[in-house]
Amino acid sequence: MPMENFNKLIMHPDFKKTVEELSSKKIFLPSGGEEQNYNYLNFSQNGALVVNLEDIKSYPLDIHNGCRNKDKFLFSAYDESIIKFSALEGTAYFTSHSLVIAGEEEYAPINLVTFYFYTRSRLITSKSKYIKFSSDIELESTRDCVVDKKNFLIDYAPEKSLLFIDGPLIAGNLYTYMVSAIKEFLKKEIIPVFFVKNSLSNLVTENIDGLSGQYNSDMHWLNTVIKAGERSCFFKYQDKKNEKNSKAFCYIKAIEPAIQRVEFHIDTFLKYKGHISDIMDLIFYLLLVQGSGFNPQLRPIAIAEAYARSVLKFVDINKYLKDAKISPTINQVRFGG
Repeated sequence: MPMENFNKLIMHPDFKKTVEELSSKKIFLPSGGEEQNYNYLNFSQNGALVVNLEDIKSYPLDIHNGCRNKDKFLFSAYDESIIKFSALEGTAYFTSHSLVIAGEEEYAPINLVTFYFYTRSRLITSKSKYIKFSSDIELESTRDCVVDKKNFLIDYAPEKSLLFIDGPLIAGNLYTYMVSAIKEFLKKEIIPVFFVKNSLSNLVTENIDGLSGQYNSDMHWLNTVIKAGERSCFFKYQDKKNEKNSKAFCYIKAIEPAIQRVEFHIDTFLKYKGHISDIMDLIFYLLLVQGSGFNPQLRPIAIAEAYARSVLKFVDINKYLKDAKISPTINQVRFGG
């Protein structure tokens, strides 16, 4: 994809219309919002089959090869930033989806900004086109976020590139939306790689003989097995009800004491198996460049996150609300954050 397609801010087509509809219904939002992090892993999974694809041991990573690979691969990274506004009539979510591509001298960003309002009131939505009814606002808002994320990445991720994505590939029925994008990515020769921090998953320890019941989580076990500069073997997860929901994953420790999970859809892993070692070395290098042991994050993902947060400040939802003549009540100003 040409670099001129980046350095761009995209407003979702329903953004202003949603704000205007809130104004016409005299729905007041607080003057400040609460930063939101979706924890996709809270959604249950359908059971799993886990097998090791390599010998269960630690594998050293090569920092020098990783440094060389930063020029070998074109790569981009995605993260999102979300602000939640709670009103008496419902809940609004203001989201910045951020994608950055690594150029020769700088990162070029592209951002999509969305604004949705959800309510449990059928009276409010009875004559509404843009305000959404939902009996489970958290689930519905997460679904919309994932769908927007999927479509945004399909449209704008550079062809023939690595795509680093903050968050898991699969986390129950809801997050399999991302699985449906894999075929599109592979058509464009995009290699999506997913990153998960602070996971309490015990997929491995509960499915490998001799580990069940011994550890609190996979990360608890692997923290005793792999050292800084190493990764675990790759494992395979397969949803028992749907073979398409399969992934290959390993755990990596770049700096003590930080450990995180790296995931590939199984189709991606098998197609690019010959490049996986080089990709893991590049990931190791980009983690070291960021340099945090207590908040392990890939450098390009950290930059995507910074752009996502900056865009929310730049767009300034409160200005839009003011222009639409939506003013907070006294109590909302006091308690809105």
